[in-house]
Amino acid sequence: MEEALNELKAPFEGSISEDTDYCKNVPDPIHKLYTGNNLPILKYLLGEISGEVKVIYIDPPYNTGSILNYHDRFSVSYKKNSPLKRAEDFDEWLSKPSADHSPWMSFMFPRLALARKLLRPDGVIFISIDDRELPRLRLLMDWIMGEKNHIGTVVWRKKVVRGRGNRHIIPQTEYIVCYAKDISILPPFQEPLTDDMIGAYTKKDEMGAYKEIPLAKSGTAHSPRPNLVYPIIAPDGTTIHCPTHQWRWSEKTFRERQQEILFRKTKKGVWRILTKQYLETADGLRYRTPTSLYDKVTTTDGTKELQAISGNGNFDFPKPSRLIRDLISWATTGSPQPDRPEIILDFFAGTAPTAQAVIDLNREDHRRRICYLVQDRIEDPRHTDKILELAKIRIQKARESPSDGSMEDQAIFPQGFRLFHYLPPA
Repeated sequence: MEEALNELKAPFEGSISEDTDYCKNVPDPIHKLYTGNNLPILKYLLGEISGEVKVIYIDPPYNTGSILNYHDRFSVSYKKNSPLKRAEDFDEWLSKPSADHSPWMSFMFPRLALARKLLRPDGVIFISIDDRELPRLRLLMDWIMGEKNHIGTVVWRKKVVRGRGNRHIIPQTEYIVCYAKDISILPPFQEPLTDDMIGAYTKKDEMGAYKEIPLAKSGTAHSPRPNLVYPIIAPDGTTIHCPTHQWRWSEKTFRERQQEILFRKTKKGVWRILTKQYLETADGLRYRTPTSLYDKVTTTDGTKELQAISGNGNFDFPKPSRLIRDLISWATTGSPQPDRPEIILDFFAGTAPTAQAVIDLNREDHRRRICYLVQDRIEDPRHTDKILELAKIRIQKARESPSDGSMEDQAIFPQGFRLFHYLPPA
């Protein structure tokens, strides 16, 4: 842990150099791509966007032991009277490379700590991870962000085919760990309704399309709230008691929204109370809350994206941009104020699927999100230069592919990138 703490406390050293040739023909580039060791670059960014980032998404290297340069140990201590009777055996087990998680934790700790400083108060971070390091990541994030700020963990079904490689359980899922900087002020996540959901709003009145839903709350009764348990007088003067553990609305809300109340009698003569749920609200089209299971795209989609860019998909399990786009859209509505865009950061940028996600989102809703990418040069030494070239190509193709076949959205919000390189101290 000592080396990781020292890395965190050390000041920024080195310099940042802009590649002015990269964007010389791009009008008003607003996004930024940095290349180099992401740790000093994150420290550099503290001087530029500290406390201003709305969303961070990262897909860090998983613990393969092949690219990490930290060997400090997150030590485990215990007392003489510990139930671990043979502590020396535990030490021996912990020291084995196959069981040693400390290099990965030491690698991640200072970067995650800096990420927290970059987030604005209502900011959120999404981290892709496999099941091997999920427990360690949760411990690190609980420590850095606070356990109470854990929003949830999304299970991503990354494969739909059975595949091979395991005798007992074939892995088909990964995880996306979500934390808020301060969950008490984090707005609710939201995503669009599906076509089938929209199709359920079949009725219409002067207020617009709506569907009927019971006023009685469904689900298991856990401690009903007293203000949601009250009698209701039916049109014929009879008293209706809630058929479940409680109503969805308080008595005050029920009285204030009488125009949305419907009384229906069943064939058996039993009164049912329904409410009108309108498709559009004062804030626009109704949305839904995302679930903890995500299965809209797989790694196959990510591979196809890379194949479309480079002619081959010679990278292991690339993340599809649709996955990242959906995560970002959960936490952002896009800022309508041109002078206060929402900043999106990815400091393990790889081939820049996050850039594609942000460009697509900006084009889709004409909102203003700014993308900061950091392409860590130790992510994969086998493909370092190739990854940068693929990132450039992906960004260029994303910019040149407006959904309506024109470049009009460039006038609404420029989508160009500036390129910077980190130069370590001599």
